[in-house]
Amino acid sequence: MALKGISSKFNSPKRLYWLVVLCIFSIISFISIGQLFAQTNNLNGFHKILDTTGVQVYQKSHAERLADFVTVVDLRKASIRNLIGASNSNSIYQKSLNEFWNVALADNAGNFRARAVINGTFFSPNDNPTGIAFGLKKQSQFMSYGYGLKEYPNLTKTFSFDSIAANASIQDYSQSTFNSSQPDVIGALDITANKSATSYLGRTFVGTVDTDRDTIAETVLFFSSQYARQSDANNVLRAFGATNTAMLDGGGSTGLIVDGSTKILTARTIPHAIAIYAGKP
Repeated sequence: MALKGISSKFNSPKRLYWLVVLCIFSIISFISIGQLFAQTNNLNGFHKILDTTGVQVYQKSHAERLADFVTVVDLRKASIRNLIGASNSNSIYQKSLNEFWNVALADNAGNFRARAVINGTFFSPNDNPTGIAFGLKKQSQFMSYGYGLKEYPNLTKTFSFDSIAANASIQDYSQSTFNSSQPDVIGALDITANKSATSYLGRTFVGTVDTDRDTIAETVLFFSSQYARQSDANNVLRAFGATNTAMLDGGGSTGLIVDGSTKILTARTIPHAIAIYAGKP
């Protein structure tokens, strides 16, 4: 009798319809997560060097040149924070990346742990304190709309994120993004902006991924390399699943520290760095 009762419930056309919809949605979600897992574990030449709560770092070594790195941050389980030096009006004093790492370590509490620090947005290296080229907002504190917006007309972007709400996006530059409820906004450039595009230089790119296909990106990717063209950086992030990408500062500013180990060394001081933490505060 029990089996007959269960069968009669699923024979209802309306119930059957919603059961099919639920099954399809579950399969799509499983496939999308599985695809990202497969991508990040089977990419040609990349191997995992860090795997912790919400944060993975991948490295690709080259016999003839320096390594490439991709840092994957799932904001549902991990966090990103903007770090800056002391500010003076619209200018910010510079720090070494190692000093920023120490600042990130000071945030450690319980399961909330600093795991990586990456160089951030564009600035003028000739000034200290320095201005920010394409704008910056840090934990709801507005810093600058940017002094260099006329340098690359129609090619300026912003990378905005909310670690608490677990969302991130890359969009065309607008002052309204800095005035929105998004607590953190970083000025960036379109990947087609010519920053010695075909030369092998230090590069830092950012990408976003909607891993669970709910129309909201919750996974952030950072590409870091001392020896890459702009197309190389973009292609790697696309291979990792990024649907939107943008260029952060690079060249002599490119730097990466993972768990206290310097993976990409920069002697240049910078006004802004991006800290990545396993866990939620």
